[in-house]
Amino acid sequence: MRNKGSASEVSVIDAPMFRRIIRRFYALLQANEQLLNDLNVFPVPDGDTGTNSVLTIQSGLGVLEKGRSDLSVVSNALAREVGMGARGNSGVILAEYLHGFASRSEPTMSAHQWHEALVTAATMAGESVSVPRDGTMLSIARAAAEQIPGTDFAQYVSAIALAVREAVTRTTEQLPELTAAGVVDSGALALSYLHEAVANELAGLEIPDIELAQRTCDVTAIEYLGPSHEVMFLFDGDADSLRDELGVIGESVTITGRANPFNVHVHVDHPGEALSEAMRHGRAYRISITQLIGTSDVAANGELSGIGVVMAGEGRGLGRIVEAAGATFIPKPPMSALSTIDFVRAIRKTNCAHVIVLPSYLDCHASVALAAHQVRAEGITVHMIGTSNVPSSLASLAVCDATSDVAHALDAMTKAAQTTREGAVKVSTRSSMTAAGLCHEGDIIGLISNVPVEISTTASVHDMAAHVVDKMLDHGGDLVTVLVGKGGDDLIGDRLAAEYPGIEFNVLRADQTTHTYLIGVE
Repeated sequence: MRNKGSASEVSVIDAPMFRRIIRRFYALLQANEQLLNDLNVFPVPDGDTGTNSVLTIQSGLGVLEKGRSDLSVVSNALAREVGMGARGNSGVILAEYLHGFASRSEPTMSAHQWHEALVTAATMAGESVSVPRDGTMLSIARAAAEQIPGTDFAQYVSAIALAVREAVTRTTEQLPELTAAGVVDSGALALSYLHEAVANELAGLEIPDIELAQRTCDVTAIEYLGPSHEVMFLFDGDADSLRDELGVIGESVTITGRANPFNVHVHVDHPGEALSEAMRHGRAYRISITQLIGTSDVAANGELSGIGVVMAGEGRGLGRIVEAAGATFIPKPPMSALSTIDFVRAIRKTNCAHVIVLPSYLDCHASVALAAHQVRAEGITVHMIGTSNVPSSLASLAVCDATSDVAHALDAMTKAAQTTREGAVKVSTRSSMTAAGLCHEGDIIGLISNVPVEISTTASVHDMAAHVVDKMLDHGGDLVTVLVGKGGDDLIGDRLAAEYPGIEFNVLRADQTTHTYLIGVE
């Protein structure tokens, strides 16, 4: 169905329209995330294609306003961010598809330019996969590229949307794994939503929900005989040589990007072998290792029950504090990311049916989301409170009542996290330009909400802590928690309490190395 009026008058897609298309695409992925997860059979029946697709596009939403009047600038910025943030096999292929499109994009695009971009997108997506298969996202990419534009742009994108939907339904018969499960390919359906978003925006075409003979499958009943681990990392080096080597030792090799850094994805039995090859051909970093299938870490204690809490953070002292509060602690190494498997193991360790996760770092949120889907088949429900700093996580943990029901516990913990403001004091390890001005190695930096607000070459870390607390209390608060790290003084609380009568100070030795003091104000 097409909206009447302006649809037939559109002759080009510009930057504002492209931004609306991507947001529509993201909304469709979000709305169908569970369906995509439930359909996920190939290449691994691990129920995460929907989540991976959502997180992949989400990683690029922040740059949509770049090049406000230039579609090419917007699409290239989006492709770069999505390529860096791609999750899973489907996410990497989706990122490379957008990369191919962006490489042929123009400031505004006619139907013929759009077609040329889709042809390149299909080609580059196919080249990113070591062993291309019919019945996957690549079939959808080809179906879109095969549609030839006419004089009516709206009619052209509507034809694409209908063609790719038909291609989705054919995937069931194209892959033996899909035929056995009786489902369509999850990644193919995810990519079809992009073309649905284009047709909806440009032509007003509303495509009904796809008619499926089967909307879910019992992935636990599907025998998976492939490699045991998914390894992903960013890579600087010879990507072509690395692709060849990974194809020998692993499966589902996909690499996105045309220049450093590349985003590499592979399934292997021994993750160390893949990383050794990466180091031999260049440099690997932001490494993520996820166990694909298997529940060997599940506690053999019968029925799960109760509420457990998992919290990530840095420092042995913090670990003792968290564990004393009855939670499971995940130590985060300085300057390193935590992987999905770190969260999976900690979640299982709680032996609880409901697990509340406090990630403490923004770059851990995606890993928690993937871990939640991985343990779902084990009867564990994961609830993430999206904390992005340790003080907020601690404030949330402090009000946790594991004897209440999950809804009440989540409500109290979420409010505590949301009402906690974060500050910090650190010693600069390098010269850089910050929001507070030029900073040199050895300078003392005061931060609020991770933004530098004061830099000093003369003040001590203790003086800077007092300055940060003073600024934070300007906005109210009656409880200040100070986490003392390397180089910090446990007596800082006495000094602050003397300056701020009526304010309660709670000083804890956390032993973090990245910040001398972490400060939370409630």
